[in-house]
Amino acid sequence: MISRARFRLVAWVLAAWAALVWGRLAQVQVLDHQTWSEEAIRQREKAIEVEKPRGEIQTRDGRLLAGSLERRAVYANPRQIPSKAWPELAARLAPLTGHTAADVIRELGEHDGFFYLAKDLDPEVEASVSRLRQRGVGTIRTERRVYPHGTLAGPLIGFVDGAGTGKAGLESYYDRTLAGEPAVYRALRDGKSFPTRLDLRLERSGRPGQSLLLSIDSRVQQVVEDELARTILEIGAESASAVVMDAFTGELLALASLPSYDPARAGETTPQQQRNHAVQDMLEPGSTFKPIIVCAALTHGVLKPWDMVDCSGGGIQIAGVFMRDHASYGALSVRDMLAKSSNSGTMRVALRLSPVQLDGFIRALGFGRATGIGLPGEMRGLYQGPDTWSALSRPALSIGQEIAVTPLQLARAYAAIANGGSLVQPVLVLETRDAEGRQVTPFRPTPAARVMPEEVARTVASMLEAVIDEGTGARARLAGYRLAGKTGTAQKAAGGGYKAGLHAAWFAGYLQLPDPRHVIVVCVDEPKATYWATDVAAPAFGRIAARLVTLLGVPPNKVQHT
Repeated sequence: MISRARFRLVAWVLAAWAALVWGRLAQVQVLDHQTWSEEAIRQREKAIEVEKPRGEIQTRDGRLLAGSLERRAVYANPRQIPSKAWPELAARLAPLTGHTAADVIRELGEHDGFFYLAKDLDPEVEASVSRLRQRGVGTIRTERRVYPHGTLAGPLIGFVDGAGTGKAGLESYYDRTLAGEPAVYRALRDGKSFPTRLDLRLERSGRPGQSLLLSIDSRVQQVVEDELARTILEIGAESASAVVMDAFTGELLALASLPSYDPARAGETTPQQQRNHAVQDMLEPGSTFKPIIVCAALTHGVLKPWDMVDCSGGGIQIAGVFMRDHASYGALSVRDMLAKSSNSGTMRVALRLSPVQLDGFIRALGFGRATGIGLPGEMRGLYQGPDTWSALSRPALSIGQEIAVTPLQLARAYAAIANGGSLVQPVLVLETRDAEGRQVTPFRPTPAARVMPEEVARTVASMLEAVIDEGTGARARLAGYRLAGKTGTAQKAAGGGYKAGLHAAWFAGYLQLPDPRHVIVVCVDEPKATYWATDVAAPAFGRIAARLVTLLGVPPNKVQHT
């Protein structure tokens, strides 16, 4: 007989076990119900994302810079295909997918569920696969990114990786806008993990990506890239960049950077080719900064347009340091000081400004901060305020030292001179459009901020005409047109000093007076044959201007300048 004590022990054990089972059942069915339901769904269904067409990138003149080509992917699910049918199926799929029959059989054996057998196929493959009438094999629409114009604006456009994600340029910055939302399908399986006859069930239809309409004019972009390429070929250079901007609206007609690359072959490129030098290079602007100093001095009333400026001595002695000039010019008018690009004269003008006045004007023109143009990696430049200045800082700034700018920043500042004193926001994307071409996000201009009196801007704008007619920018001259601008030859700074023999050649200007509208900035980094801006950047500016006046319909001035 079982003792009463042993019976009670067994009863307690059974009761404890029953309580444990009931407790576990309560946890699974009540407390963890959501978790196990989701796990059941995961075992029963497999999510498959099907990309929707990526949005296009188009120029203002209707040229397609980036688009998507409709393609097909062939998928297979080995669980739905009897193994004895594999050899015949493989033989029929091989020529459609570009694989060998042996490859198809190997792929079927290596997967236990839905997988893509081949991608990026001609849409005509859909009909051929359909004729196979084989359960577990089908096609899904996919896309291939195409760039019809090769290297044109490559660093600006950017590229996408194998997964279709933007990795540089506009493709990266506007990736979410361009990509849209993929369609989501569910591949259904029964309780034994075998697929049911409902192979694919649409769960979310997705949305095609939106397209970008750029302010860029492809014809202007091509002209600028052609002339930069010619400069690199003739002079030799590490890189070259240029900006063409509407001085009143801020719209960029060209944003060029060489060397360029074909986004369709981005994997074959170097980081130097992918770099957008127009917004990512920070270089000292050299003498192109001198008109900024004159504008500041006129704005604050420490200089008058009719003043004579002391440009003598071959330089200026400050705090025990002699800062050299190109020559000893004597007394020059402000106009002639800019035309001859006198260092000593501009330094003396800068010393008339207080640190607060000079700093405030430089910052008002946008230096030291990114323009917010909408490109990845845009640099804000290098500029430090008066708290870090030495006795040499104001004179150094007047000749474009102790500050580094991007070509886009300099173009924006010159636009303020050209348009009568207002700082405009650079514009690259005019609007976004849906797949049917309807406007989604229109361009909303940012109000321009006045940074100098109109009289000051008009005065300096006219003074810069002398740089081309009589001064260092003579090789930018264009017969019949009144151009204006400024050369700048800057040594490249590094480690608290300058790199011997390495320079940047600049020309910043606009066309044409008396009502200039188009700003052009050219920067050639590390020119080889010669480094002077008058021989490198000025001719490039002149050639660009010569082609643009016809392209943009700028009529000759009534007063012919030769």
